[in-house]
Amino acid sequence: MISFNTSNRAYLITSHGNGWAYEVTEQETGRSLWFQDDDATQLQEETNDFEDTDILDEYFACIDD
Repeated sequence: MISFNTSNRAYLITSHGNGWAYEVTEQETGRSLWFQDDDATQLQEETNDFEDTDILDEYFACIDD
């Protein structure tokens, strides 16, 4: 298990199984989302290795509704 913060420090990313799964924790609220298998790969690609946090913002906005 490896954890790191996004460059803007808004999210803590925890990698499980060498990228098999990711837990993304919103630092301000403590809420988290879990992605595994193909979803984990897609998330890593969509966020450009977690550099584009706008994508993460959108995921968390969806759970606010």
